[in-house]
Amino acid sequence: MNAIILEKSSGGTVKATNIVSWLLSYGVSAVTTQELSYLLGIPVNQVRQRLVPLQKRTEIVSPVRGLWIPVPYEYRHWGAPEAILYIDKMMRYLDIDYYLGWMTAAAIQGASHHAPQVFQVATSRTVANRVIGRSNIRFYHRSNVGSLPTFRFKTRTGYVKVSTRAATMLSVASDLRLAAGPDNAANIAIELSDTEESFIDEVAASAALFPISALRRLGWILENFTDVSGLEPWLEISRQSDIALSKLSMYQSYSNKVDKRWSLDINERVEPDV
Repeated sequence: MNAIILEKSSGGTVKATNIVSWLLSYGVSAVTTQELSYLLGIPVNQVRQRLVPLQKRTEIVSPVRGLWIPVPYEYRHWGAPEAILYIDKMMRYLDIDYYLGWMTAAAIQGASHHAPQVFQVATSRTVANRVIGRSNIRFYHRSNVGSLPTFRFKTRTGYVKVSTRAATMLSVASDLRLAAGPDNAANIAIELSDTEESFIDEVAASAALFPISALRRLGWILENFTDVSGLEPWLEISRQSDIALSKLSMYQSYSNKVDKRWSLDINERVEPDV
């Protein structure tokens, strides 16, 4: 049980009408049904019914059965806080490894030319998509969740796991649909490459976690639309692949317009606007 709840509730139970204010005043951003049962001094099977009026007033929301998120006043017209404020606690509650990826990770790292309309989460197990307040949360089961490089990004309620710059660039190049198409994938790659920090070696080190087509697309994009140099390590990895030719768009047929340097069939027009 949350140590704060054990410590702060020593003075007695809390009234249901005051529970959200109590939680927020002590900085508790997520609470379980069992913890609420303890705080309210009622049986576990009565908690959900007791919270119905608070849910109707969007004072508290349950993103997954058994977990409750008190809604700060500034988010009540949304119906819930932003997903980034509770996604880590939700995944921990479900005991599922995760990271924020694709357009969501790109936006966190400054590539926000087009604000993502969905909140994208890679998970180690299948999780149903859901809409919580204004957050359209999309979960994608990926086998490499535990091995993909991530970093901890601080939020007002704690931390979330986010794919690194290199992993995000490879992810959007690998999953063009999750990046809203090849044009936007190129936008993201271009924006993420606009940094004084070197990412060439980091991308090369992470390339084995993705199809070779991801590295080839990413290299082709940066070589044609940016002034990034030093891509030879990527070319060497590309040439060592058993796959002779990749497609720029996996959803289009081969066009025979081949960039031999990157072993890439340019079967779709790419027009980034950054």
